[in-house]
Amino acid sequence: MATIDTDVQSAGVRRVLWVTLVLNLAVSAGKVLVGHLSGSLAMVADGYHSLVDGSNNVIGLIVAAFAFRPPDPDHPYGHRKFETAATGLIGIALLALAWDVLTGALSRTGKPALPEIGPLNWAVMAVTIGVNLFVSWFEAREGRRLKSAFLVADATHTRADLYVSLGVVASFAAALARFGWADPLVAGAIAAIIAWQGGQILLSAFNVLTDRAVIPAEMIEPLAAAVPGVLRVHDVRSRGRRDAVFVDLTVHLDGAMTLHQAHDVADRIEADLQHAHAEIVDVVVHLEPEGHEGD
Repeated sequence: MATIDTDVQSAGVRRVLWVTLVLNLAVSAGKVLVGHLSGSLAMVADGYHSLVDGSNNVIGLIVAAFAFRPPDPDHPYGHRKFETAATGLIGIALLALAWDVLTGALSRTGKPALPEIGPLNWAVMAVTIGVNLFVSWFEAREGRRLKSAFLVADATHTRADLYVSLGVVASFAAALARFGWADPLVAGAIAAIIAWQGGQILLSAFNVLTDRAVIPAEMIEPLAAAVPGVLRVHDVRSRGRRDAVFVDLTVHLDGAMTLHQAHDVADRIEADLQHAHAEIVDVVVHLEPEGHEGD
């Protein structure tokens, strides 16, 4: 896995977010306007949902200005958790949206209303689905290329938008068939899908913020143990984000080694681990002489 310059990464993330922000605002305006004109509550709700996407893009633009800054005295491990925090906000926004869709569906069960669906409704939703497909693909591709968890998470959010838009289209068909009960049923299903997506994103951010192991110890230990001079390896730990991992481990060396020789072994361990896992940004090697008391 190749590394990427942080300046290039930051500029690339901002470029993607500006493109998706413009597209989200455009489809949002179209859905809200046509939804109000036709009396389609589902379409209006989907329009406001696109505004949530736009707000996520704005959050991402703000975060991108900070997350890729180099370490400083106040943040010696860097600023990448700014992006993790923003990823968590996307998850929260999804859960809030799911609740809003669910309460709206429940309120419609007692007083169903049929919107007046015309060609303009279908056209706007077709464009919306096309835009969502493009944005989801574009953000996922660029997120992987730029190693940006925020873009990958936002692409997941956009895929959830596709379910919402398809649900709106289904409500149009139901309205034409005079099935008033279908709209709240579809809305409830959409709410469940969105809530699941939001939960997955929140869990991912939670794992980073609580320092859950990123790379299994059994994948790191053999690499360190294979370095000439290493006798034993234990207490392997990793934390951070999947694109910025911090590792520390304890290795035992021959107690007769000089300090210079031990330092060379530690450097070799760091180099081998980063070669095998390019996502590792820092390795701390604790050196212990074999037979050290307290082992």
